[in-house]
Formats: sequence, structure tokens, C-alpha cells
Amino acid sequence: MGSEKVADSGFDLEQFINVIAQRLFPRWYARHAVKEMILPPISDLNPKSFLCNRWLSLVNVHEAAADSLATSHQQWHLLAELLKKITNENEYPHTLSLNAIHGIKVSLCEEDYPNLLSYAESQANQIPHETDNEFNRNITLAFPEKKQPFHVGYREFDGRYYYINEDEPRHFAALWMQCKKQQRDYKLTCSVHVESIQGHMLDRLKSGFWMLLMKREFAYQLYQLLKQAKFDCEIAEFEWRRSDLVFFIARKNNPAQNEIVLNLLTQNDSTQIIDWAQFLSHSHFPFNNL
Repeated sequence: MGSEKVADSGFDLEQFINVIAQRLFPRWYARHAVKEMILPPISDLNPKSFLCNRWLSLVNVHEAAADSLATSHQQWHLLAELLKKITNENEYPHTLSLNAIHGIKVSLCEEDYPNLLSYAESQANQIPHETDNEFNRNITLAFPEKKQPFHVGYREFDGRYYYINEDEPRHFAALWMQCKKQQRDYKLTCSVHVESIQGHMLDRLKSGFWMLLMKREFAYQLYQLLKQAKFDCEIAEFEWRRSDLVFFIARKNNPAQNEIVLNLLTQNDSTQIIDWAQFLSHSHFPFNNL
């Protein structure tokens, strides 16, 4: 009878007990609450496209996070500076197989082709690309001598090369397609711009900070939970194309807070929450300048 009155009154006893527990024992409550926090999938971070500027950009990601941290409490400014410096670029003379290239820099095509082959079949199929003469002609038109040196980008974090073109690269695409379909190759003499993560900077990130990528709504839930427990933490933005994601930021110098974060990571896998420093450590395809 009493329970019927509680139900009729709209009083939620379980919620009331949780509120009291959180107020009286906020750290104990946070430690146990994260064990029940099941996060939704993040989905694909690195889109498939023939255009490199539609791929995930570490530079853009780190700039967005650094800019948001730069306007937060001073204790996070060190991390903001670290993120601005963690990626660097070096240029090397290189002879590169055309078959190694995964994308291009610019195109006026409105359609977002999922890969270079789809682009080539749609935009370059009318360009002759069957015979040896046509192969040599496309080399001359794709890489005219007057436009040397040619430039290619390489991203060590996902192992993808892209041709840094200025004009619509249809003859390049026809040549690339002939290489693929006839199992041929062309060695391009070029300058390769290698985008790398600086190891010593990554070590500082791994040892000093939690930087967890997760859905925005759940990151703010975690933030509020730990703020209630008097832990220092912050939210940092991810790149603009994925506004549904943010970074949850915390230092690793508090064992009690570390335990809570580890509970959350144990409860959810890398499709739901990404330890960004670990992600950068494992996603590494070093450039081989041989």
C-alpha cells in the first residue's frame, strides 16, 4: 500500500537515494557510476574519400582541442601548447611508386568518391589508357617537366600518400588507373611532405594527461560526475566535422581519479571511447625514405 502511494506521488526513491549518495560520498559514487556507463559507438573517425582534405586531420584535431583549452583554466594551457607542437612536417626527396598514392589534394568534382579508383573510373575513363604510347602520353600530361618538382604528402599515422595537385588531375587518374588495371608502375621523382607525431611530445601526453575521445553528451556526464567529486577535469573540442565528439581531459596525477577513468575504459571498448595518446601510439606507419 505504501509503495502504491510512493508510485502515485511520482516520487522516485532510487533517484533520491542516488542524489543523497552522490552528495555525501561523491568519489565513491563516481567510482561506481562509471561502471554502469555504457557509451554509444563513435563510428568511423577517418572517412574514405579520394580527397585528402576529407580524411581525419590530426593537425585540425589538435588545433581545435588546443584552442578550446587555451580559453579554459590556466592549468590546461600547458596541454594546449603541447598539442600545438605534437605534429610536425618534414620534406624529403623521394622516388615513389604511383601505386602507393591513395588520394589527391584538390578537385572541382562535387561528388565525393570513396576512393581514387572510383574517381578515375568516373572522371578519367574517356582518356585513352590502354597502350604503351597512351601510358607514356599520360605521364607527360600528368607530370609536365615545367611543373617540377612534384609534391606528395604522407601521413605517418594512417600510412596514406596523396598527390598535391593544382589542377584537375584527370591524366594523373588515367595513368594511375592503367597502373592498377595492368599491374604496371611508374616511379615518380618528387618531394614527400611527411606529417609525423613527435615521439617525445607523445610521451609527455601519455604520462601526464587523460585525453579521452567520446560522444559529447556522455563526456559532459563524466565531467559533471567528476566535478561533483572535486576532481580537476575539462572538455576540449574535436574537429568541426564531428561536433558530436569531444575530448574529456584530466591529469594523471590523482590515483583516485585514475581509478575512475580506468573503470570507464574497462567497461567500454575502443569503438566507444578512445584513449587518444594510445591511439596515436598504435597508429604509426613510419615513412621509409629508401
